[in-house]
Amino acid sequence: MSTDIDQRTEQPPATRADLARQLLARVERLALRLNEVSLAAEIQLLKRELVRAHPVLSVRPGDNNFLSVVALAEAALASLTWKGYTPGVLDALRQAFAAGLREGEFPFAEYDALRRHFKASGIPTGPTIDLSSPDLNEDEDGPQA
Repeated sequence: MSTDIDQRTEQPPATRADLARQLLARVERLALRLNEVSLAAEIQLLKRELVRAHPVLSVRPGDNNFLSVVALAEAALASLTWKGYTPGVLDALRQAFAAGLREGEFPFAEYDALRRHFKASGIPTGPTIDLSSPDLNEDEDGPQA
């Protein structure tokens, strides 16, 4: 199976629900390639769709919290290598994007619930520091005072 990075068959989304459907379709493509090298290319395509979501969502105040969900997903994708994708990660992405299918304003409480779900699922969404790392207090210049 090959992936053509330059190929774009979807129309730009007109609404949050359209965007959510496109993102869910992209996640399903990831599911088909779990544990395969071709997953890396599909991840890049999903990242590209997430970047394209910003202008669609930023013009509507009622979609600002869903834009935060998009940023949460982007942070999670940036924190994982292609080998770190599991069915659990894909389920969390599905849950996040499916939340955008509903009509009306997207509440902050829903974004916060998704953020907590990502955290409870062990999905990193930002930089982490390993406190058990040896030499944590040292750098190339030697120990710090």
